[in-house]
Amino acid sequence: MEVHHQEAIEQFVRLQQSDETILAILLGGSLAHGFAAPDADIDLLIIVEAAEYQKRKAAHKLAFSRWDLCNYPGGYIDCKVLSLDFLDALRARGSDPARYAFKDSIILFSRLDHLSTLLAEIARFPMEDQAERRRRFAAQLLAWRWYYSEAVKKENQYLFYLAIQKIVLFSCRLVLNENQMLYPYHKWLLKVVETAPLKPKAFDQALAKLLVAHNLNEVNQFSRDILDFVGLEEKNLDWANQFMIDNELNWMEHEAPVDDL
Repeated sequence: MEVHHQEAIEQFVRLQQSDETILAILLGGSLAHGFAAPDADIDLLIIVEAAEYQKRKAAHKLAFSRWDLCNYPGGYIDCKVLSLDFLDALRARGSDPARYAFKDSIILFSRLDHLSTLLAEIARFPMEDQAERRRRFAAQLLAWRWYYSEAVKKENQYLFYLAIQKIVLFSCRLVLNENQMLYPYHKWLLKVVETAPLKPKAFDQALAKLLVAHNLNEVNQFSRDILDFVGLEEKNLDWANQFMIDNELNWMEHEAPVDDL
């Protein structure tokens, strides 16, 4: 973190900490995760009481930016307002990206005695789901490998590039799962995977190559290497049925992803 980041953060906290409706202020984003460039913006998470949250929600003020506190070119503070109920729900059923947002968060100010414990629980990898995730992610890998082969056969450029993106995504998800690491979402996926201690030989290089140039033989070999790494055999994976459940029938259990609306 640069000095200009620290100065802006301290100034913001000084201005806000006297507000009794604010329960805590956290540093998140690239500064907290250690990915920040010198000119990075500052991501702050503001935890407020339930009534204050509803008040700000009604006023459409759950997100705002401060441009007046940073003394470096292009610098600003990006703020998101959250409730304690949100954090409790996140601990109970949050997605990986939602959890990862709090993984390295730094408490700048707090009136909550249990906040450190709560944040640790939020950022915990769900070890109880590891085996099921392994199977489901492998099914996605194999399904999108099939879609890739169809794209080659039918010369479908859109499907060709979508399939390779999904193959990269789910190979990375399998690596993160084996390392009991949370999925950070797309922006920082490759950065986080680079730090994973357990992965197939030359995995990072294979990923980089796959994102630039690829053919069916290379995709097939890449997929086999990933399955070998996680200890699964294709013949034992009913990937077609699992893909149907996760991608085609998911709307029967909950609202479909926005991609499918």
